[in-house]
Amino acid sequence: MVELGREATPLRRLADVALVVAVGGIDLAAWGGDRQLIGGGSLPMWVVPTAAVLLCAALLARGGYPIAVWVVAWGFTAVNFLVPTYFPVGYLLVATFAAACRVSAGAARLILIGSAFSLGLFTYHNQLAGAAGPQLHHYLVAGIMWALALGVVWGVGRLLSLRERRALATQARLAAEAQAALAAQRLRLAHDLHDSVSGAVAAMILHAAAARAFTSDEHPKVADALAVIEKAGTQAMGELHELLGLLRDPDEGSHSRVRAPASLESLIERNRAGGLRIRLDTEGIRPPTVDPDIDLAAYRLVQESLTNVAKHAGAGATVDISIGWHRTSVTVAVRSTGGDGPVPQVDRLSTRQGLTGLAQRLQTLSGTVEYGPDGTGWSVVSEIPLSPTGIQENAT
Repeated sequence: MVELGREATPLRRLADVALVVAVGGIDLAAWGGDRQLIGGGSLPMWVVPTAAVLLCAALLARGGYPIAVWVVAWGFTAVNFLVPTYFPVGYLLVATFAAACRVSAGAARLILIGSAFSLGLFTYHNQLAGAAGPQLHHYLVAGIMWALALGVVWGVGRLLSLRERRALATQARLAAEAQAALAAQRLRLAHDLHDSVSGAVAAMILHAAAARAFTSDEHPKVADALAVIEKAGTQAMGELHELLGLLRDPDEGSHSRVRAPASLESLIERNRAGGLRIRLDTEGIRPPTVDPDIDLAAYRLVQESLTNVAKHAGAGATVDISIGWHRTSVTVAVRSTGGDGPVPQVDRLSTRQGLTGLAQRLQTLSGTVEYGPDGTGWSVVSEIPLSPTGIQENAT
């Protein structure tokens, strides 16, 4: 039998309709038009066909309301008390199977008892209406037939229910194991970051502060450079601690999002102190509420671009940063030219993953990024949708 899940495909729906129509057709064929009532009289011709249509319509809803549909099919078997040669067994068997697939074990047993009771009454009434009168072997044969049919239908339904429950339990167990493995991996990563990166950054901050304290007033550029190192290290340490908190406890850890362009000012000032000539141009009106993920993505784009300029173009490079706020998106462009050449050991400083990771971050926001040579310099241009509507328009 075809049983529908909550997300049935059109093919399964068609098969379900075909099954119900077949059950209705078999029922009407088995009825044969007998309308003779117990005690005399006859049943109107339209009653049984109309009831068949209604029962078929009810069976189509058995996936969502298995017990209610079974009660309707079981109640309709009472027509056997009026027409002893007519028993709508097909509807009852289909409803019993659907209920056995979906209800608890206790409810399924009660449904089995109720269905067996109806089939027993049908056997009794059918033998009473026989021409030769009731005979014991007739009862036995008919009872065994109905018991086998009901047992197979109910048993297969319970097996399917058990299999589905086991599959759901296995799925839940695998999901829990995967979650536990991910938590353990996060914790190991947090420990590794704390033991290696955090210690190194802390040492860098302390040494920069100590060196700046011993730098004489005759070397102001050295003092400024050490101050930039100390400030950048302090910010990196703060973000690292927030990241470690998120890794240790994703639910309770707070990941502070850097907002742009407000946080860009300190970023730009640090890079200006490092020798870059930076111009910032903002167009349009920033919306009153912007998703923090969008702010963070824009900030990281500018941060990664300035880092690359410092590494590959060197001090003296000119950087133009433009931020444009539009109705459905924000555009961020960073263009650089000039410079005194790459800093020493640039290959050791570069992971060659920055722009790739940036593109992946923007992709999660349905944003786009393009980067490459731009005349005599280099440019990075991105567009990020501000809302689901903007995302859809951007995709179109």
